[in-house]
Amino acid sequence: MRARSSILITGASSGIGQALALHFAQQGHHVLAGVRRREDADELIARSQGCITPVRLDVTSAASIEEALADVTTRTDAQLDVLINNAGLAFSGPLEQTPQDELTRLMNVNVMGTFAVTRACLPLLRQAQGHIVNITSISGLFAAPGLTAYVASKHAVEGMTAALRMELAPLGVKVCSIAPGKIDTPIWDKALQATEAIQARQAPAFAPPLAPHYQALNSFYQRYAQQEPGTPVEAVIKAVEKALRSKAPKARYIVGRNARLRACLNWLPTAWRERLILNSVARAAV
Repeated sequence: MRARSSILITGASSGIGQALALHFAQQGHHVLAGVRRREDADELIARSQGCITPVRLDVTSAASIEEALADVTTRTDAQLDVLINNAGLAFSGPLEQTPQDELTRLMNVNVMGTFAVTRACLPLLRQAQGHIVNITSISGLFAAPGLTAYVASKHAVEGMTAALRMELAPLGVKVCSIAPGKIDTPIWDKALQATEAIQARQAPAFAPPLAPHYQALNSFYQRYAQQEPGTPVEAVIKAVEKALRSKAPKARYIVGRNARLRACLNWLPTAWRERLILNSVARAAV
C-alpha cells in the first residue's frame, strides 16, 4: 500500500464503511466513498473537513456503477490502489418467513453488487496492482438457523474471495476478506427494523403449531442483536490496515472474540455443533 493510496469504499454512508472512510482520509489517503444519497455525501464531506470524495454509487444499478467507474477512473488517473467492498444488507428470519422480494434485494446488494463493482474496477486495480478487501461476516463461515438468507449471501462472497484471490494473484492483485462478528455499528438497529417489518408481513401466514418454532428463532436473534456485546469498529479498521500493509495478506481476517469462537465450532463434528446451536436457540425461547 502506497503512502497515499486511492481507496474506493462501497456502502460508506454509515457503520463500518463510514468508519473506514473517515480513518483512511485522516491518514492522508485519497478516499472515494460510495454513497447513494446526497445527504450522506454532504455528511462525509463535513465530517472529514473536505478530505473525502463522495461517489454516488448504487451497487445494484448497472448504470450507477458505470457512472461511478467513470468518476473513479478520472479521479485516480485510471489506477485504483484499493477496493473495499462493504455495502451490505442484514436481516434475520427463517427461509419460510422470508419473502422472495426481500431475498432478491438482499442477494442483489450483498452478492451481485459485490461481484459487479469488483468486475468493473478490475482494470484499474490491475493497473495499480492493488488490493481487494471484501467485508464479509462470520456468517460466511459459520451457518446458523434463522439467518439462512444472510448466511447464504456471505458464504457466496467468501467463495468469490477465495477463487478471485487465486485468479488475480498472477496479475499482482491481492484479495482477502474481513470476517467480523457483531460490531458496534447502527447495522444492528437497521437489521432489527428490517426483520420486524418482514415478520409483520408474514405473521398471518404462520399459525400454531408452526409459529412457536419460528418464534424461538426470531427471539434468539432479537436477543443477540440487543444484548450480545459488540466489538468496537476500530478492530475492523486495524484488520483492514493489517491486510493492506502486508506483502502477503492472509486469505481471511476474523474480527472479534465471539467470531473467533464461532469459527472454532466448525472444527467440531457436525452433529455436536448442530446440537450446541439448537440448544442455544431453545434456551433463548424460554
